[in-house]
Amino acid sequence: MKFTSKNGTAFGIFIILLVLVLAIVAFLFLSPTFERVAPKVLVEKEIYWNLQKPIKINITDNNEIKSYMISFNDGQKQITLDTKVVKNEKGSLELEILPPSFDESYKPKEGTLKFDVYDASKWNFFKGNQTVVTSKLIIDRKSPIANVISNSYLLRQGGAGVIVVEVSDENLKDYYISFNDEEVFELFPFYKKNFYISIITWPVQTKEFKRVNLVAVDMAGNKTVTKVPFYIKNFVEKTDDIKVSDDFINSVSRQVLETSEMSIPNDAPEIFVKSNKELREKNIKTIKEVVKKNFSNTLITSYDIKPFLRLENAATVAGFGERRSYFYNDQKIDEEWHLGNDWASVKRAPIKTFNDGKVIFKDYLGIYGNAIILDHGLGIASLYAHTSSANVELNDEVKAGQQIANTGATGAVFGDHLHFGMLVQGIEVNPNEWLDFTWMKTNVTKTIEDSIKIINGSTK
Repeated sequence: MKFTSKNGTAFGIFIILLVLVLAIVAFLFLSPTFERVAPKVLVEKEIYWNLQKPIKINITDNNEIKSYMISFNDGQKQITLDTKVVKNEKGSLELEILPPSFDESYKPKEGTLKFDVYDASKWNFFKGNQTVVTSKLIIDRKSPIANVISNSYLLRQGGAGVIVVEVSDENLKDYYISFNDEEVFELFPFYKKNFYISIITWPVQTKEFKRVNLVAVDMAGNKTVTKVPFYIKNFVEKTDDIKVSDDFINSVSRQVLETSEMSIPNDAPEIFVKSNKELREKNIKTIKEVVKKNFSNTLITSYDIKPFLRLENAATVAGFGERRSYFYNDQKIDEEWHLGNDWASVKRAPIKTFNDGKVIFKDYLGIYGNAIILDHGLGIASLYAHTSSANVELNDEVKAGQQIANTGATGAVFGDHLHFGMLVQGIEVNPNEWLDFTWMKTNVTKTIEDSIKIINGSTK
């Protein structure tokens, strides 16, 4: 075949056209103008809505968002909730979808939300990339039932109280007891379905009593707050001034920090304050976490806890609620609460428990030294600190009257003794109430018995 100038011209045109086509194809596939990544709609697969607050939706795209339409469909009606053509909206779009105004005769309980979004790409014949997402919508405008069935008559500062409540809702999300809207107490399933019990405290460090509330919240955000009635009594604190010596700081405070693997300051008063304040706060946090970690949601049909007894043949050397001021060279360097009873008898005196329980902590605990915590159910636990030796191991089940340890002088102490503490959901409370047969019968046993009578009378 002879190669002519005419053939050469045609071949040249073909090459040019091929290059143009390849360039156009490359432009279409590589240019940001024709990007092919669809927008993303960040929304829950199932949405509960009380039609009071907007639903928050997030739309993102690699470039620009062009338009969106959001609609509701329950199989009978389709209602457009929001639609908009967006200009120059780059990257992310935060939406608050307002609730629709339904007619009084039209009260749907559930349906589907559809989110139809286009980006500003020229792909798809200049329509842009499309994303369609649907979510199931449950419309719930009814607040949970939250009633107080029975509660202790009196709540003392630093003391404990029992509350039995009824809580129910088909979409229940959360329920708890709050103190002053600050401290939250868990509710445990009690006796029958929809009934719960909690033992709470008014922390001794909190001077002002505002109110105790039963709070119930459903998935749609409906909230019921019911006041729990209490007569209250303030705690009369005892103050105590304690002189801190160099010998105590060097032999006790320093050792406690070292054993707790904390750095040691250079200044003697700083060593004491770090062990007495910073380490104390860390230890108190650990106690609370340990107790809460061992909560159980098993239905409780009865609760039998007997009064605890003091250490045998022991004298009380410090009581609950002492407000201690610490002085170094006649200068006040710290102030802390003492939150248990200190009992001393002979060295290495046997420690017995007077209620069944489970060992949920057995370890070194900073200022508390070697310590044991027993769980007694319903968020109640007992603390045995400064021990010299232990007869139990973690997770052991112990019986009333069993010896669990011996007293000692471990931790931040002046001598051999037992620090006995009672814990309500991890907060140290006045142990004298739990040593008092009359208090326990009136505030714990009777409250629970009365609630059972009410529950039996109100359910079939």
